[in-house]
Amino acid sequence: MRFFSVLNGLLLAGSAVAQSSGSCSPQSSDAEVVEYAWAIQSLLEGFYSNQPLNQTFFSGATNSSRAEYAQNLRGIQRQNRLGVRAIQQVASKVPGFSSPSCSFSFPSSSSGEEYVKNALRLESDASSALLGATGYTQSPEVSFILARLAAQHTADATWLATQQSGVVFPSNSSSLLPAYNPQYVLGTGDQPGRLGQFLGDCVTAPSSPCGQPFFIGPLVGSVGNRSSAALGPGPSSSGSASASFSPSASLSPTSAAVSPTAAAKRLFSS
Repeated sequence: MRFFSVLNGLLLAGSAVAQSSGSCSPQSSDAEVVEYAWAIQSLLEGFYSNQPLNQTFFSGATNSSRAEYAQNLRGIQRQNRLGVRAIQQVASKVPGFSSPSCSFSFPSSSSGEEYVKNALRLESDASSALLGATGYTQSPEVSFILARLAAQHTADATWLATQQSGVVFPSNSSSLLPAYNPQYVLGTGDQPGRLGQFLGDCVTAPSSPCGQPFFIGPLVGSVGNRSSAALGPGPSSSGSASASFSPSASLSPTSAAVSPTAAAKRLFSS
């Protein structure tokens, strides 16, 4: 009797572990956000593959004598290819995932200088887009790859920014790294974070998590709580007030997730 009691306990424990593991696996609800990330990552990979990356092309770019643009950008190209491969591996576990059929367009680059500025824009926009997308999944595997790719694009954008600007991290910034929700990212225009003009209509914005809007503010994100997301930085260590964040109409689930101040916009700007 004791044997069957122990066996029954082990079976119940195993069932609980299996259920717990299953609940953390990618779900069909993750298909949209993975397709969205796949499109963004593929756009970046295509941008670097669309232009021969040789030193002659970059000879007239800012700091070309010390930046080693050709070699470093080929390395960034390699990272983007690995990013596409990583998304494909995660996508293979997502029920209902379908590889988007995209016809990308790329910003025009008639010179090495212009190409570097466009690379900076795309890398920083991809970082902001993928950061915002982390709030649209409850799967650890999906959120991990989104965060990892966002970190990679942030590193790439930081290096590019240091070649273009003397001040990359302004001391009076009132926001963490910009993050934008998918509906804003898929829109068109020249505003920071917009990628719709390059992605076309190959993907749609993922559904809001938990059935409620996901608001992103200057410091945190919040499911369904606009006021919580709108909280900005408090007084600085010197006692003077930091630049305040105004929870305007821009803080909505259908527009810019965060409206950076002029200081925050300088981060990764060309």
